[in-house]
Amino acid sequence: MKQRPDAALEVALEQRQRVLDQERKVLAERDLAVQDQAAQLSAAEARVRMVLMQIDAAQRPVPGVSLAVTVLGDLERLLDWCEVQAAIQKERLDIARGEADTARGAVAIAHQQVRALELVLEARAAERAEKQRRVELRLADETAARVHAQNLVTR
Repeated sequence: MKQRPDAALEVALEQRQRVLDQERKVLAERDLAVQDQAAQLSAAEARVRMVLMQIDAAQRPVPGVSLAVTVLGDLERLLDWCEVQAAIQKERLDIARGEADTARGAVAIAHQQVRALELVLEARAAERAEKQRRVELRLADETAARVHAQNLVTR
């Protein structure tokens, strides 16, 4: 059985492709986490807007009704809490984006490593093909020279 000349490189390529696949999987998970955190931030910001609208409505009582100061105080405390939650969620989103960017960089590096090995294998295959072509040309030239020499002798 003839051993393949690039067997070790092919094994290394398979390993690098597995690493690339794993890094892509991690990136997909990180991207999902970013989407989830963005949705949670959107919800937190919506809660802030809702409380602001309630405060606005509470500050404009119907004519003849007194201003509900205790309700306004409760709404302001709720607004503070909602704003803190939105800020925390913004930080979580920023962290998730950072992790996704890191994963994106790992995918790029893994892809470069795979591509570099593919280029080496392609170059080696081309080199072997060129070497084989030169051998075939040399053999064809030698055959042509023998035929020519035989034609000279027979004349």
